[in-house]
Amino acid sequence: MLARQGFQMLCAVVLARLLGPESYGIISAATVYTTFAALFLDQGLSSALIQRPEVSRRAAGATATVNLLFAVLIGAVTVFLAPWAGGFFHAPGVTALLLPLAVAIPLKGLAITPRAMLSRELLLRQVARADIVAAAAGATAGITAALLGAGYYALAFQVITTDLLTALLLLLASRGPLPNFHLSEVRPLLAFSMSVFFTDFLAYFSRNVDNIVVGRFLGVLPLSLYSMAYRIMVVPVQLVGQTVNRIMFPAFSRAAGDAPMVAAHLSRAMRILAMSVVPLMAFVACAAAPLVHLVLGDAWLPAAPLVSILAIGGARETIFYITPSLMKGLGKGKLIVRYEVTAALVQVGGIVTGLQFGLFWVAFGLVAAGFLLTPVLLVLQSRLTGFTVGQQLGVILPAVHAALWAAAAYLALGLLQLPAPALLALGLPLFVSVHIAALFLFHRKHLKLYFSQARTLFSRQDGQQSLAKEEP
Repeated sequence: MLARQGFQMLCAVVLARLLGPESYGIISAATVYTTFAALFLDQGLSSALIQRPEVSRRAAGATATVNLLFAVLIGAVTVFLAPWAGGFFHAPGVTALLLPLAVAIPLKGLAITPRAMLSRELLLRQVARADIVAAAAGATAGITAALLGAGYYALAFQVITTDLLTALLLLLASRGPLPNFHLSEVRPLLAFSMSVFFTDFLAYFSRNVDNIVVGRFLGVLPLSLYSMAYRIMVVPVQLVGQTVNRIMFPAFSRAAGDAPMVAAHLSRAMRILAMSVVPLMAFVACAAAPLVHLVLGDAWLPAAPLVSILAIGGARETIFYITPSLMKGLGKGKLIVRYEVTAALVQVGGIVTGLQFGLFWVAFGLVAAGFLLTPVLLVLQSRLTGFTVGQQLGVILPAVHAALWAAAAYLALGLLQLPAPALLALGLPLFVSVHIAALFLFHRKHLKLYFSQARTLFSRQDGQQSLAKEEP
């Protein structure tokens, strides 16, 4: 996951630097649509395959058939709706870009069931190989196309290459399952899968309504600035949160009848997420302007304030990214739906309120809504696992405390008005040193647990066995 998302982020940064905010806004608007279309590929069936204690190859094959049929249908619908999407964002380039991207949608459908079957058996190394090879090839194709003058069509080269290789490699690794028309085998999966699908739909809406309203009402150039800052926010979600979730969802499912084990898994996951992400995003929030200047160029400097505020939100989002996996792993489909409805209402309220005051306040409204939801998430996790709110905060706060000390040191250095390269060259080692020193002085036991549990979680042993060995 780290490699796959790393290659995709590298490609996004290079494309942003080569194309500039105006052209990259076309990519951002097209991505909003394709992410929405991808929701309908799976209908939650892959989560149902992972969550059920037993699944036959026939049921998996029938699920593959359903996924593939929906993928072909959605690809055709995308071709039909491409002109409407271009009109919605007031950008004809969106229409042109969506046409080749429609080709990739059936390729995504081919990969869904093989990935689910490998994940339910915790055969994650095979998934990793496919993801890494495909992401590297896709990034190479996208960057090469951009350098050769393809413009925003470079995204199509990246996506089609990535999805084609992912589908082929996962099909080979899982040896199918071969599609079949025993569609009655899918019926037992539907109740849980529909809950997951509805939840994913609400989550998409609540997490993308900001991009939608910015693109619709403020234009593709502001959308470009916002979406790049948003990409930085979701970097820890994608690199760390999804990596941990890929392991923890099947682990929660297998431990569903053992509350102490579920609590131990949650404790470990929250500690690893907090310790891995909070310092990273605290540094990004402090150093946003010089980072944007050096990585993306001066044309992107208006995005720096957005990067700062969304980086803080990204840290919170990553820590609690585990909650939906916990609920899904325990089979709490109705609870997931109730929470996502609440989250969607709160986040949409924050975004729409911020829209009245400008682009920065859209970002602020999104982040503020997330922090308003945090007590709800803490209580939900406590009720599901017996891991109390106080214990959860005890796992999170050491990373926050150390990051605050490090941020203060970096900001103090910034008072010297150094050039951006010098500020980053001196500021990063200063930040890291102060953060580690604060953890060592005030939270030494917590630091030892983090290293011990991270080694266990990412060990090359069988995932379920190595998770079971650790105490909370």
